Amino acid sequence: MPLEEIVALAVLAGEVMLRNGAETSRVEETMAHIARACGASAAECFVIPTGVFLNVTDASGRSLTTMRRITDRTINLDRIAKVNELSRRLAANRLGCAEAKALLARIARERTGFTLLPSMIASGLVGGCYAALQDGGPWEAVAALLAAMAVRYIAHVVSRLQGVRFTFEFLGALTAAAFGSAAHYLWPGLGRDLIVVGGIMPLVPGVAITNAIRDVIAGDLLSGLSRGLEAALTSVAVAMGVVIVLAVV
Repeated sequence: MPLEEIVALAVLAGEVMLRNGAETSRVEETMAHIARACGASAAECFVIPTGVFLNVTDASGRSLTTMRRITDRTINLDRIAKVNELSRRLAANRLGCAEAKALLARIARERTGFTLLPSMIASGLVGGCYAALQDGGPWEAVAALLAAMAVRYIAHVVSRLQGVRFTFEFLGALTAAAFGSAAHYLWPGLGRDLIVVGGIMPLVPGVAITNAIRDVIAGDLLSGLSRGLEAALTSVAVAMGVVIVLAVV
């Protein structure tokens, strides 16, 4: 397989994984496995949350270096699992490089995830179940469910308008706090705090925090610190939205 095609295949795999929430060490390991399985004698990878860098050398000593800028990231564990499986099959010679190239291109293009309504229902269940687990009553669970669904809808609208992540996190927290305060005002028996916290649960950056810790433990300090800062900014945005409403009310 030509060196240019090896680099293109490995970089595309790294790009797909990084865009969908994989940790740095997993991306670097997968890129190196794919490059060597396709005929490269050596592969050096450097990955940060906003970019992928790869240097590949063939048997003749010719090397090629490329990079790919990553501008948007989300969480899609299904795509990460598919690329991982592809790299394992390729390394075990159970898949040819040409077939791997076509399969990876299909993974990168395929439409995954859920539409708006299932996403809102899932977010609502997260918020409602959290309120129930914290000894909330059935009506508090229902109120938290509705607040979390409203937060997911805000995220959908902001993403459609090409807004930055900080915007929908702030507006989502603002909406959850306003919903909880309004519910408590209309029905004083309801616990406002349970509703608000349940409503903002879908905004909690759990995967970002986990990946930041894993990157630091693995020695990828730059990626770990940047992911940790991203999680901290998310927390600040959510806290600001809640505090503003509670201060006004």
